[in-house]
Amino acid sequence: MEQDNIKMSSKDKRDIVIEAGIQAIPYVGGSIATLYFGWKQEIRFKRLESFYAEFAAEIEKMKDKIKAVNNQNNDALIAIIENLNEKVEKEPLKEKRQFLKNYLRSTLIDPITNNFDERRFFLDVLGSMTLLECELLKFINSQQGFIIVGKIELAGIDQYAIVGAVGMLKNYGFLTTAQMMISFGGDNSLNEQIQVSKFGKKFIEFCLI
Repeated sequence: MEQDNIKMSSKDKRDIVIEAGIQAIPYVGGSIATLYFGWKQEIRFKRLESFYAEFAAEIEKMKDKIKAVNNQNNDALIAIIENLNEKVEKEPLKEKRQFLKNYLRSTLIDPITNNFDERRFFLDVLGSMTLLECELLKFINSQQGFIIVGKIELAGIDQYAIVGAVGMLKNYGFLTTAQMMISFGGDNSLNEQIQVSKFGKKFIEFCLI
């Protein structure tokens, strides 16, 4: 009898370990495991269902801009959609799911050709970015020229949360900095002058608007 040659993914193995660990909790483990995994599957399914229903309605209004699938690199497109679905399933914030819809819409309008690595980078970064980083990048992009980090004020956001978000955006290559005078004894992170890079603008246009 021929056996199926199917290997479990690291995600499947992780879920098995988690489920076994929860079930090992005396008295309540079995109930918690059933509750947790049942809820997780249901909420992820609902996110995907809602995502594609809303996306279909949005695309209907701009169908003339959508390129035919045969214009795409099909293997690359399948890989991107698979990665996208995982991020949609895990994303609890509606605002971030909207950015993921923007990404998919842009992909259907501007087909994947020899730019797969850049497209995959955009998706991976978008999935890992906080909502603060997304909104901060859009805010900086709305300013004229360089802006001083210490002058950025967002309601309810600590100044050093902004400093940290700026650091992440610089790591992604989305911000450039101006030469600045080093202030000894002061906090140079607040005096730094920043603006959105060309690469950052490309990301914003593809994912955030």
